[in-house]
Amino acid sequence: MKARGWRAWLLSVLAMMVVVGGLTTARVEAGAPFFKMYLMIPNNQPPRMVWGTLAAQQMTKIGIDVVSSYVPWTVIIPRRIKGEGKTHVDGGWDAYLERYYYNSILPIPNTLFHSSTVPPYGTNYYYLEDPVIDKALDDYASALSEAKHMEASNRFAKRWYDTQPMVILFYPEDVVAVNPKLKGFDSTTFNPVFFPRPENWIIEGAGDNATAAFASWAPPEQLIPMNSTGYNQSNIFGPVHDTLLEYENWQTKKLVPALCESYSMSPDGKRWVLKLRQGVKWHSGEEFTARDVKFTWDVILDKRYASIRQAIMQNVFGSPAAYKVTGKYEITVDLPKYTILFRDFVMAALAIMPEHAYKDIKPESLSGHTVSTWLGTYTVKTSEGKEYTARGSIGTGPWIAMGHDPTKKAYKMVKNLNYWKKTSGNVKTFYVVNIQGADAVLSALKVGEIDAHDPMYGVESLASTIDPKWGTVLKFDSFKWQHICFNLRHPVFGTGKETPLGKQDPSRAAEAAAYVRQAISFAMPREQMVKEIVAGAGQPGTVPIPFSAPEYDHNMLKPIPYDLELAKKSMEKAGYKY
Repeated sequence: MKARGWRAWLLSVLAMMVVVGGLTTARVEAGAPFFKMYLMIPNNQPPRMVWGTLAAQQMTKIGIDVVSSYVPWTVIIPRRIKGEGKTHVDGGWDAYLERYYYNSILPIPNTLFHSSTVPPYGTNYYYLEDPVIDKALDDYASALSEAKHMEASNRFAKRWYDTQPMVILFYPEDVVAVNPKLKGFDSTTFNPVFFPRPENWIIEGAGDNATAAFASWAPPEQLIPMNSTGYNQSNIFGPVHDTLLEYENWQTKKLVPALCESYSMSPDGKRWVLKLRQGVKWHSGEEFTARDVKFTWDVILDKRYASIRQAIMQNVFGSPAAYKVTGKYEITVDLPKYTILFRDFVMAALAIMPEHAYKDIKPESLSGHTVSTWLGTYTVKTSEGKEYTARGSIGTGPWIAMGHDPTKKAYKMVKNLNYWKKTSGNVKTFYVVNIQGADAVLSALKVGEIDAHDPMYGVESLASTIDPKWGTVLKFDSFKWQHICFNLRHPVFGTGKETPLGKQDPSRAAEAAAYVRQAISFAMPREQMVKEIVAGAGQPGTVPIPFSAPEYDHNMLKPIPYDLELAKKSMEKAGYKY
């Protein structure tokens, strides 16, 4: 394994692409580049570093001067959240590579691509502000019938396909390696609704008091669910918390009751009455009630807490007046209009937080509090006058936070023996450990330091090096995509104002920007990326809808060809001359 480290593998793949695919680093056209793009490539996934390098090389072939940098997410995230749409040189960003998904199994593009969800209170980091897409997403969210739902989905997909707001490179397959003695590892990770489920893991031969460890590459920035931005966070806070509804398993992807035992919906989809599960206890011993649900929604809607879910919650509820506690275990919701976001996002993706434990923490203090860092302790008083010493987040979930050891880069949890749901595993102590690098994580698996890892390590091209004696290779449909993200306020490929066509005719600036993005899309050798970089573990990409989702129209969404001549023609439509 050490002899074939990922750095050596990266270089060998790049060399192979030059020989086999004819992809070179030299510019095809000798003239000066048309414009400069700063491309940030996350350094936490070796294969992505390869196709990011390849993507940059391909863009130079159509006249774009690409300045690439390999950086951690701690560099990318502040730029995209606080950049206000500014370009890279002004403190924002131009483009970066990302592996992304929706926060629910049902595709909900509204959370990422509706113009109402731009930062700082939303997750439309790309500043996609397209009225045609907005209208399709509004119709998609409000569709009560399956036919209208699919029609709106297709409108969104067609608009995306035609204008390429971002370039979807491919739909990856998640490949992970696990301890051969580990049974019950039956899903990939999918922030924030799928994460390690060690309560159902069985370590063969470990008795009734087993310890398990799961590797996650990047350290979390914070561990407050309403501010979650990635797997590195939900891998840790996920096992501690519960949502109102949850997914039965990765295979069925069916929503089933969790903290909400049942619900009813009026014929027009506006009124919902939620019946909450009785007898559930927070880790502190306090009883879970409807007040906790109201508290969670109130906090997310309150801009003082700066939740990245605020904008989408605002779209769903309008205001806190839309919901009220109508019983100790009942909450009634009157939505301004029906939206699929209520069930599939609010109920299925948002972890519920404890009012009694968090209500006295000031908004400005929450992100640095033990609740978020898992460092140190704090005391919580229950309604019965008892005191509970917490070492991290407090949830109702199957695992209790026991703190963070910065030296060992480990987050510890112990099994919640009072969990409301029966579990089948023998693991009683669980660690999430931060390990950087595919080589390092497989070495840790080999010597028994971990039992499984997050798919973000990108081990698919190293799977053949894994000996079945110490590692079992598992593959999952990821329900995600890899794409080149564009800052759509950039004056060239965002607004188009600085393109030749945009300068000549400002009314066609947006059209010109779309031509540039289409050119970049045509310049991407998607099939080669899948075949040679990820060992065939994926499908070429088109639009941000999972390839295996019912919403993906395979008849309409034909593969985007790799064609440099078409790419140059698109650049010429934007006014550039070779």
